[in-house]
Amino acid sequence: MSTQPNDHQRRLPPAERGRTQDKSRDDAIIEAALELLAEKGYNGLTMTDVAARAGVSKATLYRRWTAKADVVADAVATLSPMKPPRYPGTSLRNDMVALMEQAANCDDRPEIVTATFEMARSHPDLYRTLSDRFSMFVRRELDDLAKRAAEEGHPPLSEEAVDALSDTVIALLAHNAGPTGTSIPRNRLITLVDQVLMVLIAGRRATE
Repeated sequence: MSTQPNDHQRRLPPAERGRTQDKSRDDAIIEAALELLAEKGYNGLTMTDVAARAGVSKATLYRRWTAKADVVADAVATLSPMKPPRYPGTSLRNDMVALMEQAANCDDRPEIVTATFEMARSHPDLYRTLSDRFSMFVRRELDDLAKRAAEEGHPPLSEEAVDALSDTVIALLAHNAGPTGTSIPRNRLITLVDQVLMVLIAGRRATE
C-alpha cells in the first residue's frame, strides 16, 4: 500500500538555485500552523503569526507556501484522517475497513479537525483545498486496493469505476460524520464496507 507523503501537497518546490531548504523549518511551520489553528481558528490565524510561532522569517514561509489556505491544508493533512492506515493485509475486506477507519478518524487533535472543517464552509479557498487533498488521498489508496482486488481474481476496475468508488466512499463518510465531522463508529464502517463498498470493488458483499 501507499506509504509516501501526499504528492499533491500545496508546499512550493524548492528553487533550483540557491541554498538547500532546511526540512526542519517545514516541520516547525506545520506545527506552528496546527497550534495556531487550535488557539485562534482559521479566521484568527495569519501568515505573520505562523512565521513568528515557527521562528522563521515571512520570506522563508512564503518561499514554501503562498497562501494561508495552502499551509493550513498541508498542516491538516499531517493529522490521522489523511495518513495511509496500517493495512492488516489479511484480506481485501479487512484492508478496506482499515482505510475507512483511518479516513473517518477525527481523534487526532479533534479540536483542529472540527474547527477547520467548520471554518471551510465559509471559506471557499480553504474548502476547495481541503476537499481536494482528502479526495486525492482516498482516491490514491482505493487505486491500490482496486489493483489488489484484480490480482486476487476480481474483475479489474476502470479508472471511471475507481473514481465512482472514491466518490461513494467520500459521500458515505460525509453523510455519517455529520456536520460536526465526528468519528464514525467502527460497526457502522464495517456495515458500509460489507454491504456497499465490497460490492463496488469486488462485485459481491462481504461475508466476514
